Amino acid sequence: MACLSQFPPQPAPITAPTSGDRRQLRRLYLVEALASHASALLSLGIFFYMHRRFGWNSLQNLALSTSQGFFYVVGALSSHRLSALMGRRRLMRATQGLLSPLVLLAACWANQWLIVAVLLLYTLLSAVQWPALESLICSGADAHELSRRISLYNCLWAAVGAATLAVSGAIIEYFPRGLFLLAVTAHAISAALLWRSLGDTREFPAAPPAPEPRLLAQRTLAMRLSRVALPATYAMMYALMAILPSLPVLHTMPPQWRTAAASVWMLSRFFTFALLGVTIWWHTRPRILPAAALILLLAFLGVVVPSPRLPLLTMILCQIALGVTMGLIYAASLYFGMVLSEGSTEHGGYHEALIGLGSILGPGAGALAQFLRPDLPGASVVAVSGLLGLAALIAAAVSLQSRFKRARAPLF
Repeated sequence: MACLSQFPPQPAPITAPTSGDRRQLRRLYLVEALASHASALLSLGIFFYMHRRFGWNSLQNLALSTSQGFFYVVGALSSHRLSALMGRRRLMRATQGLLSPLVLLAACWANQWLIVAVLLLYTLLSAVQWPALESLICSGADAHELSRRISLYNCLWAAVGAATLAVSGAIIEYFPRGLFLLAVTAHAISAALLWRSLGDTREFPAAPPAPEPRLLAQRTLAMRLSRVALPATYAMMYALMAILPSLPVLHTMPPQWRTAAASVWMLSRFFTFALLGVTIWWHTRPRILPAAALILLLAFLGVVVPSPRLPLLTMILCQIALGVTMGLIYAASLYFGMVLSEGSTEHGGYHEALIGLGSILGPGAGALAQFLRPDLPGASVVAVSGLLGLAALIAAAVSLQSRFKRARAPLF
């Protein structure tokens, strides 16, 4: 056994990012903002479009969201292998170059089944890009720098997504084809930005060595808890977005304002990301995540179950609670996965695949319940609430198991 006084080998110093690295990061953040804009249009605003343009009900929207979830999981899990074959930058260029002409098909022919086919292929390619982009942004950063980068990453896509969803109602009402043309433009600009950096192949510096055992245990527990809760957040989110266009409380508003009222949770999530980015208290408190999973369930019920008094105000306040819990769970999953894996595409793929899993389970359970009980308008709400309750119980069990193991651990 090695002597306890023996010193471990000293790690190589971490090279500070150069001006070229910073330019590359700025370009990647701009690509992220543009891709987030397009993604929000075609993964969130699209449900309002299908409801308004083709008269789709919540069951049809739930079925579409479930189908997109399957394609998202396949794309996310393929990203690591594809980036190993092509490189992360070439993979990003390929996906952005393919997404723009694909969406143009939906802009040219407003046939609902062609649009569905385009959306499924779009979801597959979009899921491939996110792990590669996350890995490029996170590579080579120590724990605190990584927290700042992830905070900016999260704030960008959350802010862009909230703004995009808020205005998508007006786009759908006055210029429906613009929903697709804006996405085409965003991906075309992203492809041009990435093409300009074709010769830029320098990797970021290597990340620092593993932390002390206690901090490593806290980070590992936080990652486990967040990745139990992460599918639940997206099960709720995609089911909610499919149900929202049919909620009576929104039908009291003009169509162009409905998406604005439905995007409050996204704004709340943005402010949560911003707060988490300038604080580190949550880095060493993994057990707040089971509580967040429980609040997620209660807030979801507050949004979709009509309140006898002040229904619109109740829905908005519960959306704020939704945004806070979703932001905490998402940030924890991405941060702890990346800090433990030194920014790998593989862990980014797992993170995104869990998002896809949630978008299968939530809308899938809602669609199945609504199909089996068409006479019960709230069947989908009951099914999704059951999934959220199960996730909260599993997160609590994982937390208690970790506490029990620590209590039984020998002192020496």
